This record gives sequence, C-alpha cells and structure tokens, in this order.
Amino acid sequence: MDLPNIETYLHPDDIQTITTWGEGWTWLAGGTWLFSEPQPQLKVLVDIQPWRWSEIEIQGDNLIIGATCPLIKLLEYPWLAEWTAIAVLKTAITALSASFKVVNQATVGGNICLALSAGTLAPLMVALGASYEIWNLQKESRQVAARDFQIGFKTTILQPGEILRRVLIPLSNLTWQVDYQRFGITATDPALAIVVTARNHQQVRCVIAASVVAPRLLESEIMETAQTEFIACLDSESFIEDAKASAIYRREITEILIKSSLSELILRVQRL
Repeated sequence: MDLPNIETYLHPDDIQTITTWGEGWTWLAGGTWLFSEPQPQLKVLVDIQPWRWSEIEIQGDNLIIGATCPLIKLLEYPWLAEWTAIAVLKTAITALSASFKVVNQATVGGNICLALSAGTLAPLMVALGASYEIWNLQKESRQVAARDFQIGFKTTILQPGEILRRVLIPLSNLTWQVDYQRFGITATDPALAIVVTARNHQQVRCVIAASVVAPRLLESEIMETAQTEFIACLDSESFIEDAKASAIYRREITEILIKSSLSELILRVQRL
C-alpha cells in the first residue's frame, strides 16, 4: 500500500547521524505491517536496513538475535539439537499464518515492537527470560527484561527516537521444556488467546497473551500445584472484550490452554 502522506524518506548510515526525532517519525525495517494499511499519522520514514546489524550469533552466555533479522532466518538457521525451545520459536513464527513474502521480509524487532496483543514472538521471549537491548540516538544502550517491554496494545516502553537493537536469550534457557498453545476462530485469524509454558529444574513459567493487552508472566515453583495457581491468577486479570470475543470467553479459552499446555509439558518430561 502506498503511503501518500510520507514527506521524507531518510537512509542514514548510522543511528548517530540522526540528530533529532520529531512527531510522525518512524523506523523502517521489513515494512510488512507498515505498508499493509494507511498510516496517516506518519510523515518521515527512517530506513535502518543499511545498518547491516548481525542477525544471529552466540556471545558469552547468550543467544543474540538482531532486531533486523528476518523471521525466515530463524526458521532456516542450523540450531543445536539440544536447544529444545527453538522448536517453539519456529511454532510461534509459523503461527503468524503469513505469506512467504511476509516471513522473508518481516523482522524480529518489527514483530516485537509492533506490540500487538496477539503478537506471537513476545510471549515466548517473556517465557524464556529474554532481555532487549535498546539504543537511543546517541547510541547509548540500556537493557530491559522482555516481560517489562510491552505495556499495552501497540504500546511499549520505547521513548521517542529509541530503537530495539537486539534480543538476548540466555543459552541455558534454550534447553528448557517449552510449549506453545494458540487459539483463534480460524487458523489465519489473530489469536484470541495464547499460552506459553516453560519448565526448568527450579520453576514453571506461564505467559498468557492475546486474551490480554500485553503478555503476562505467571510463575510457580511446584509443577503439581502450578495449574491451580495459574488459573487462580486469571481472576485478577483484565481480559479483552471486543467484537471478536467476550472477556469471559477469552478467559475460559485461556484456562483451557493453560491446562493443555501444562499437560503437554508433563508428557514431555515423562518421555525423557
């Protein structure tokens, strides 16, 4: 889709060459969502693709995924077999039900920063204890836990001129047993509820998304009582109410997915 309201297209060599940031400015990476519908509030596009950020690398104790990494690279990368969580990462990407063109162009950072309630990558990153590195225009960086990044529908903690630079996932967390459950009216519709559960030797983690405006992390130290604890927490959540589904329906679906996801985790542990 054309964006006739765009007045300026910037193609900077580096973030530090941008000395100011104004109203109606936005970063451009893959652009699959940006060009999918009218964006009347935008005036300036700042293209970051020429910066050639690294896409996938191991650094210290972390798997690092660059924000401009196309989703297709995560599907095609030769991951280590012992990183069991990668299978769920692939599931989250295929759950987008996007076209081949979109998967090839859409970026990790774009998916996360769009901050849709039904976003597929964000709940998994929260479940895996990921953190995000954020840059400002001076190339100063800060890190924030994935669980604290998205604070509402299309709302994050990013300040004007800030950009998500990369995602850091502890390598040890990639060996966790992880399960991804999603429910939508049809396979191609946005999810009405998403539940991601993860288990290590110390705790059980459950992230609910799509049924609430931003991913919510629930934690338990005991697998045998985790289901009861997580379901009890749902009573204090504010579920989305819209034309697609009532809040009550979304809560019930979320509860069903929690039960199903935890059961799958138990089965996987039993197979080991």
